[in-house]
Amino acid sequence: MLLNAAAALLFLCAAASAHPATGIVVDKAGRVYFSDLETVWRLDASGRLSVFRPGRSGEHVHELSIDGQGNVYGANTAYQPSTAKWITSVWRRSPEGVETFLVAPTTDPPPALSIWRQHDGSTYFFDQDNNTRARTVLLKRAPDGTVTTVAGGAYGHADGRGTEARFQSIGGMALVADGSLYVTDGGALRRVFPDGTVRTVASDLSKKLPDDSPAGFGGPSGLAVDARGIAYVADRGNRRVLKVTAEGSVERILRAEPPWAPDGVAVGVDGSVLVLETGFTRPSLYVGPRVRRLAPDGKVSVIASLGEKEKAEGLRASAALRPGERGREDERPAGESSVHSGVGVGVYYGLGLLAICAVAGLRLRKGV
Repeated sequence: MLLNAAAALLFLCAAASAHPATGIVVDKAGRVYFSDLETVWRLDASGRLSVFRPGRSGEHVHELSIDGQGNVYGANTAYQPSTAKWITSVWRRSPEGVETFLVAPTTDPPPALSIWRQHDGSTYFFDQDNNTRARTVLLKRAPDGTVTTVAGGAYGHADGRGTEARFQSIGGMALVADGSLYVTDGGALRRVFPDGTVRTVASDLSKKLPDDSPAGFGGPSGLAVDARGIAYVADRGNRRVLKVTAEGSVERILRAEPPWAPDGVAVGVDGSVLVLETGFTRPSLYVGPRVRRLAPDGKVSVIASLGEKEKAEGLRASAALRPGERGREDERPAGESSVHSGVGVGVYYGLGLLAICAVAGLRLRKGV
């Protein structure tokens, strides 16, 4: 599943004050990979946590995908104050740690090259700008580079085929075996069939239950779909994970207590649900992330948590990068520091949000 720097951040110039990483994937061996916004971590089947891809200070990795060979795909986005431009890149990293740039760092990424890749090499990308709310369009990029519109048009909500359909704010996205795409669209779960037909599976996913504990920002975003067509949605805004059947039945299957809230979700090889969570306490205290596992028998356990020890390991791994591996970090002018330094989580995640909006705006200006 190829990731485009723009599309890896495909979600959302959403109306939210922050945008944590939602990237969590599982390979066939049961190894879990997740992003803490800069560093990508690996949890092996024995429970050992290690740095899989060292973070590059100031470069955000929001989403991850994985292919059948266990290669992990990601995209980096970083703002360079000296040029006032967003620099993006796309990479693939093998289970052995061999990394290849699929798109070298650039301010002009190829249109519609994205995280969501079909077997024929086609990729899908949502072009949206939630500031202007002018349109939300699903684009398809063929292996030869041809870009076409699959569905969507003016901003809104309507089922239908092709340009008759309307989308609002796309959060999470997942591909299934028959070529359909599932998306969280505002408070709805929607399915896009291979012929461009769009159908709403369930609505009102953001509706608060009496005992929910709102997080203050965020909504349905992280999304995974299992082989049975059951969707799992991470709803940060209400600190919960929802299970949605193909018939549209919605059930809350996991809650998080403050300060934690779910951001991303994945389905394990054994049918367990893996949830990426971050903690945030106002005005600016950020902790985590952590990964919890909801087993098929209903047992919930924390299987990974990033404390001071792990963060120190991540910093050491980043510092050990060879010059040729450091990407855009080597090109940061003197005096420019990481967004980690002394800023609140709202600003930290907000920069990622601005990156998404900037890329979406670039696409709109190009008229793709």
